[in-house]
Amino acid sequence: MITFENGIDARCRETDKPAVARFRVSSDEYRYIVIGTQYGYLHTSSGDVRTWQSASGARKAAKRYEPF
Repeated sequence: MITFENGIDARCRETDKPAVARFRVSSDEYRYIVIGTQYGYLHTSSGDVRTWQSASGARKAAKRYEPF
């Protein structure tokens, strides 16, 4: 699993299919994101990074993802 410590970088576009990665939000907390999408990672409708509290929740979203 890829871990982003200081923000999201170009590694989010390296995978050829949607995958789960960890994103550090504070010194002791990680959130999970979906990378490898058409735009690099999943966004909310306001343009923020879409995060989940668990890897299983992000994995379910990655399985449902279908590019346009």
